[in-house]
Amino acid sequence: MIGRVLPAALLAAVFGFSTARAAETYLPTSLTAEQVFAKAAAARGALQHGSYRRTYAETRGGSVTSIDLYESGDDYVETYRQGPYTWAEGSFNGTQWRKDDNGVVTLVSGFAQTANPFTATLSQPSAHDSSLRVLGITTTQPACVVVQLAPQPGLVQQRYYDAKTFLLRRVVTSDYQAQPWTFDYGDLRTRYGVTFPQTITYHDAQPENASVMRALTFEPVAASAVHTAVPITRPLFTLPSTMPVTVPADFTPHGIIVRVTIHGRGLDFELDSGASDLVLDAGVARELGLAISDVRKESFSGDYSEGRSIASDFSIGSLRAQNVAITTIPFSRMVGERKVVGLLGGDFFASERVAVNFKNDTLAISPASTDAPAGTWSAMPIQVDDSVPRMHAKFNAVDGAFVVDLGADVTMLYPHFFRQFHPKNKGDVLGQIEGVAGEGVDFRQYTFSRFDLGDMAFADVSAAVTSGTKFEDIDYDGLLGRNVLDNFNLVFDYPNGKLYLQSLVQ
Repeated sequence: MIGRVLPAALLAAVFGFSTARAAETYLPTSLTAEQVFAKAAAARGALQHGSYRRTYAETRGGSVTSIDLYESGDDYVETYRQGPYTWAEGSFNGTQWRKDDNGVVTLVSGFAQTANPFTATLSQPSAHDSSLRVLGITTTQPACVVVQLAPQPGLVQQRYYDAKTFLLRRVVTSDYQAQPWTFDYGDLRTRYGVTFPQTITYHDAQPENASVMRALTFEPVAASAVHTAVPITRPLFTLPSTMPVTVPADFTPHGIIVRVTIHGRGLDFELDSGASDLVLDAGVARELGLAISDVRKESFSGDYSEGRSIASDFSIGSLRAQNVAITTIPFSRMVGERKVVGLLGGDFFASERVAVNFKNDTLAISPASTDAPAGTWSAMPIQVDDSVPRMHAKFNAVDGAFVVDLGADVTMLYPHFFRQFHPKNKGDVLGQIEGVAGEGVDFRQYTFSRFDLGDMAFADVSAAVTSGTKFEDIDYDGLLGRNVLDNFNLVFDYPNGKLYLQSLVQ
């Protein structure tokens, strides 16, 4: 599984992260967190009824992203353009959607509003009193009232509100990855009833990640200029018929390997539903003559560099696509005698129906359909907000939300989820799990007497639990790996938000 990437503008809108800062001193205040939030909402105001267009430019390193936002009430469409890449997100009549730079559209459930501990605390502060604390008023200028959110061990966010105006000035957060980062909001102005920052500055421990987003224009427009309807998705491949197309694949003990051809060169990719993108090793991309841009540092199980590129020719068996946007990272591993240099994630699953048959070791892709597959299947709801399938399962009756991850050899419970269990005996260290960054971490294995997946129940299912917090994600409780998934035939149906399972266990 690889880390997920969201536009900096979206991160700023949802929650902020920060770099470590020197210890501050505070003057006392009698304000409660709820009072501070109420004053901040009043100070921010509300956009006057009507339709509007806003434009922004975000600069990071040598890359400039233009952002074009049209909004009318709760409906909006926000388009990002950076060189040859264009992506967008929006909301129409309550349906949220995202379109990536390959034109693939996914519907967004918005689970982060309740699953993300920070946003959940902010949306219902009275329900999370124990997570909130007003630290006081800073002695530095401009003086700010600081509210601290600590919803879980290892998660801390400090929000700085101007002591005079109560407008948000800074958000400082540390998360599981111990990679804090900062958003600063500057040059606050009021237009059309709402006060908003003219600049949003971001930085973290990696200089190449620093960015500045500047507001350029903000103007009313005619309602007819706002087109927020959910766009039509563009499938990665054009399928020749309504019949399934068999995709050549090698089912191995260490992953499902698919041969991909880019610029005439055959490469081994791993089928990875836990990867949000189509991924290619950066070194191989350079060997193929692909231009890599927008390089930044990401962190999940360690730091690694991530960039963007475009493959003008991309084919799998009889399926062929052109000008495919891919993500580049340092990634290669040996599976037997084969060198795997890429991941088939995100767009491979997103707009079609993908059938993984563990009984017959076959892989097939067919056009999206609202009809259930032929035969006896259990349909499970999935959420694909991050271009990975998120579904609920229970370990010993404890419910959690997990990534359905074909790229994971074993099922893994993140430490924050495992803290709900109190085993009598601590599991033995069985070895190390290595993430995409190449850093290993010790793991222990535990066996759960009962595992529930929808209306199916199984006994004695094993899961790995890592030491420390390198393998953690705020919005997920772990990964369902192949030691669980290979007990089923699977049909991934991202367009309709379903995963069909056919049990192979007698």
